[in-house]
Amino acid sequence: MKFRFFSISLLLILLSFVNLSASKYAGELFQMGVSVRNLALGRCGVADYHSASLAYWNPALLNLVENNRYELMHAEEYNGLLTYDTASLIWGRNIKLALVITRIGIDDIPLTSLQNPEDSISFANRPYKYKSVNNSDFVVYAGIYRKIGNINLGLTPKLAYRHLAEENGFGFGADLSTYYEINTDLLLALRLRDFFTTQILWANGSHEVVYPGLDLEANYRFLVPLLQREANFLLGIESHTDNRDFSATMSLAFLSIDLHAGLAVRVHPHLELLLGYDIDNLTSGLSLFYRNWLLNYAFEYNPELDNSHRISLGRQL
Repeated sequence: MKFRFFSISLLLILLSFVNLSASKYAGELFQMGVSVRNLALGRCGVADYHSASLAYWNPALLNLVENNRYELMHAEEYNGLLTYDTASLIWGRNIKLALVITRIGIDDIPLTSLQNPEDSISFANRPYKYKSVNNSDFVVYAGIYRKIGNINLGLTPKLAYRHLAEENGFGFGADLSTYYEINTDLLLALRLRDFFTTQILWANGSHEVVYPGLDLEANYRFLVPLLQREANFLLGIESHTDNRDFSATMSLAFLSIDLHAGLAVRVHPHLELLLGYDIDNLTSGLSLFYRNWLLNYAFEYNPELDNSHRISLGRQL
């Protein structure tokens, strides 16, 4: 019964994407991913119930969380040009709630002008820096879940504030998620991003609309042969409906699909090794456990845009 509901929901969601019209790439603000652990796992997270950032990935999985979790993350990407900081938490006893707050920033961007704006650029009319500006995006994700019959549903309302150079804007939307346990070792999860279209309103009067998208991900738990260590393998499909063409792994008309994969192996009670595939890039990392403390590190190899490093400190209570 639950699997039939899950299948029908997936079909209805895919059909709802037809004939959508919105702003291409407007949702990139929400697509950078959250959590060091999940970056190391190739940006898999929709089916990862070990993540501290379930408000972003899939709050329906809060039903499987026993302990409260807190995590602070700092990242420097593209040779330090972009900084990405997040605070994630899961708290509550009988009913769990989740929250993720993120800041994405590019600071000290020079603005230039010609000494004589009415003339063309030349040796005698060189550009000069007249001021510096900062670009920053703040997003708040709130995760809640409810159990309706045998169905676990998660809802993620999200609010964004954008400050780009001399323009400001606000965004609001929501994601819908669920999961289904096929057996004790295999879990299938689904997230519908921006399911009623996310709106971004700018102070200058312009308006952007974020396309809905669908994430489908599986999490398989097993014992590594010979080592007899517990491991989780995650495989995800991320779909977009903004006609990304050659920038996606696969595309067909308005629909494009990207692939993600991750492997987490608990090689020691205090150490977990992480590997992943994020579209066309390889990722890796590790998690160190000491009592209730957790230190995560992630690395993404990207020869085209430069490599990314993320580090986070978390705690379970």
